Amino acid sequence: MKKSKNAKIVIDATLGLAFSIMLFIAILYIVFGLVRPTEESKNSFYNLVNLIKEVNGNNPGTIKSMVLRMDKDTAIIGFPKNKKSIVSSGEIDTGEYGIYKVDNIFNKPSDCEKSESCICLCRHPERQEGRNFICEDENLICETLDGLDLIGDGFIISRSEMPGFTIKSDLISTEDMSQFREVYVEKYSEYGEDLVAVCENLEEVSCVSQEYREEKKAIYSLNNFKNFIELCKDREFVEDEDPCSCGAFNFRSFIPEGYTVEFSNSKNGKLNISLKHETQELGSIEADTNFCVCKLNYELGDDLKISIDHPEKPINLEYNIKDNYVFYYGNYPEEEKPQIAFIKYNKKNICLAYHEFSEKGKGYIIEPYAEPFDTILIPDPSGYFGPKKLVGCKYPATDTEELW
Repeated sequence: MKKSKNAKIVIDATLGLAFSIMLFIAILYIVFGLVRPTEESKNSFYNLVNLIKEVNGNNPGTIKSMVLRMDKDTAIIGFPKNKKSIVSSGEIDTGEYGIYKVDNIFNKPSDCEKSESCICLCRHPERQEGRNFICEDENLICETLDGLDLIGDGFIISRSEMPGFTIKSDLISTEDMSQFREVYVEKYSEYGEDLVAVCENLEEVSCVSQEYREEKKAIYSLNNFKNFIELCKDREFVEDEDPCSCGAFNFRSFIPEGYTVEFSNSKNGKLNISLKHETQELGSIEADTNFCVCKLNYELGDDLKISIDHPEKPINLEYNIKDNYVFYYGNYPEEEKPQIAFIKYNKKNICLAYHEFSEKGKGYIIEPYAEPFDTILIPDPSGYFGPKKLVGCKYPATDTEELW
């Protein structure tokens, strides 16, 4: 009887130990699963990487999609070339303490090559002191995207509350916690850029936002202004080195609403052209001429008067240009196509054209009879003498013209 009791105790102890071991293993498995991405999640991540590479090899405008599977508390982050971090500016809803603005910063991991774009799968992103999010090395998988670049500020696809807050911003939102979501990949090529865009939501059938397109168009226009001004220096005066017109730009075609072009003196004493959106400066470029303004004035019965001025303060031109810098072409005022004009005043100075007289229906006009539209018509305020003309500068003679 005693032996039977002892045997039962041994069996119970063995079963208890075995159960404890099994429970411990199960707990480890669960904890391990909470830390490490599942195979399905990793496979889906690599499918996204492959889709990005595939679309990069297609023609511009190509858009392909896939269903992305994500584990809980994970984020996929795409870093463009030469970007050390991604900053997602937005709002955090703290619940009891209300909503406040915050920047969420994701630094590019060391697993990524510095000069290449990179995409990372992060499990359990954690906020450090301040605004930075990090992923522990064992929770991180990164793939370098050789030979391609991602558009703009990169992208973040999140299934993580990071941590316990609702984040709303241009790059990331923690409102969608669904395991499966459709992701779009687009090849974008414009203004000398050859990029890939990744997004969860299309804007007018594109991953590339209108805001991004407008910003790139405005930045690209700085080179147009510079090239136009410097090419004007190569053109010839009509006679006796009198001022002549270089032509004009359709300002609104280059500068979207909300952007400002500033003309000012550079540190080198040249013309500095900079672009601003609200209070942020997006870029600047220096043109090989002085910062100057040509004033046009037509008094009754007198010849056209032109004077040069070197303003001390910068000149800011917005989408809705100030009247004194507006010129038109076409059947004004039926076709409202405002231009800004430049005048070659002497061999050194290509100046922004300015006029003191402006009245609806009697605006200064760029004559639309040839390309480029370069002859400026200055109306007579009385309507009696007829308009004066500031003719366009001559292009350098070609070999054919010299023969004749």
